Amino acid sequence: MTAPDSTKKKMANNANGHDDPSGSGRTHAAALVELPSQASLRGEVPPSGRGETRVRALPAELRRLERLFDEIDWPDRRAFLKARRHARKRALETLSVDAAASAMRTALLVASAELFARMRSELTAAPRDAARLADQLEDVMGVSRLALAREVLRAPELLTVSPAAALDAQLGMLTALAPVRSVSLWTLDDAEQIQCARHVGEGNPSRGARQLATQLFAGQSADAGARRLLVGLPVGRWRHPLAALVGSARPGMRDACESFLLEAVSMLAAILERDALLGANTSTERTLVESSERKLTRLGFDLHDGPIQDVAVVASDLRALRDELEAMLADAGARKLVRRRVDEVESQLLSLDVDLRRISNEVRAASVLLNRPFARALRDVAQAFAARTNTEPRVELDGELGQLSASQQIALLNIVHEALANVREHSDAKKVQIAVSANAEGVEAQVIDDGQGFDLESTLIRAAREGRLGLVAMHERVRLLGGQCRIDSRPGGPTVVSVALERWEPVGNEAQANTA
Repeated sequence: MTAPDSTKKKMANNANGHDDPSGSGRTHAAALVELPSQASLRGEVPPSGRGETRVRALPAELRRLERLFDEIDWPDRRAFLKARRHARKRALETLSVDAAASAMRTALLVASAELFARMRSELTAAPRDAARLADQLEDVMGVSRLALAREVLRAPELLTVSPAAALDAQLGMLTALAPVRSVSLWTLDDAEQIQCARHVGEGNPSRGARQLATQLFAGQSADAGARRLLVGLPVGRWRHPLAALVGSARPGMRDACESFLLEAVSMLAAILERDALLGANTSTERTLVESSERKLTRLGFDLHDGPIQDVAVVASDLRALRDELEAMLADAGARKLVRRRVDEVESQLLSLDVDLRRISNEVRAASVLLNRPFARALRDVAQAFAARTNTEPRVELDGELGQLSASQQIALLNIVHEALANVREHSDAKKVQIAVSANAEGVEAQVIDDGQGFDLESTLIRAAREGRLGLVAMHERVRLLGGQCRIDSRPGGPTVVSVALERWEPVGNEAQANTA
């Protein structure tokens, strides 16, 4: 939507101090900056015959800008109103500390960038609305698209979401703000073959875009040649880029398109580096887990073939010793005392044998825990708990759990196993619930029991002193995956262990899936 030329001329005159009805010659922006007075900024109440408190007025330009955003049919109206409050606060803070004539222009840019950033997901899902809004901000409010893109495309908040979501948001904002028909992000797969990881905008990735990306990966300059509307930039290191960003400019806008792409590449590099780091951590963790599984398997067999058999032999020798001692003793009282003492030792050996066999079975079971679907492995953990406690946990699974990474599955299974072990040993619970749900954002899991509960702080301190670090290990496993773990309990119960992990999938994997 474009404002008529007369409207834009009038706005320009106002901004330059013309058409001032007061005849004061002050610019419109400067007059607005003077609201409120210095007295009200200090918290003083100005004198008034009616004793009314002066309320700071909202500048007309800022109100007009908010109306442009308000015209969009936001799917979550409450989220928009919250974003608008934050944007208004930042804009007014800018005006309060800057009395220059350009302060209003800066405040409008700050408010626009804040609203774009906070409503990024909704605007990415509605690219036409986002592009129309950017047009209106530039034509009606004078907010430069390039300046707005600089603020939105470099927002550090992009590094707090999953790399996949950050890439979608970055390219979506680029197509809304830049004069492009489409943008594509190209990466190399494990075989060093070029692939299109993301494409946003009109049509499909073109052969020319692929060729241009190939040049960039080879360290060559992005010579458009016959592809006069294509603009390509390396993402990351020049000689060894992490990716290549290619945009298809609108006619006559190639140079402007390149300026917008330059604003996006630095954050894209940071996102991809974070993705690579997460991938390296996952690979390292998987290697460690596989090594641990082999050690657990060996430990299980070593326990079965070594100490467990030795305990059985000692128990047999002890019974033989008891019989020999009874035959040597003439006094009936002495024989009775020997029998009682030997029986006590034998009872302890039998208890030790039971514990060793339980440990052997558990470590062998843990080594093969992930050699089956996650849902089945989780139900097996619940069934093992039920067999030992006569309490059947209620298991609730929702969503596509097969999308979980191997590291996430390992962490969740270990956490559920540890939580159930604590319930079995300390809780005396009658009802236990295990809930795992997955969606596009990630996965959430809860283990809830109605047992006797505990005081969390004192329990953690006591467990650390005694070398029992199960609760601490829960937090550490989740922290290493960038998630959150929370344990809520109190004496008398209930106890709730909650885990939240963001969805993560390497960018290359997604590109291969899209190609397939």
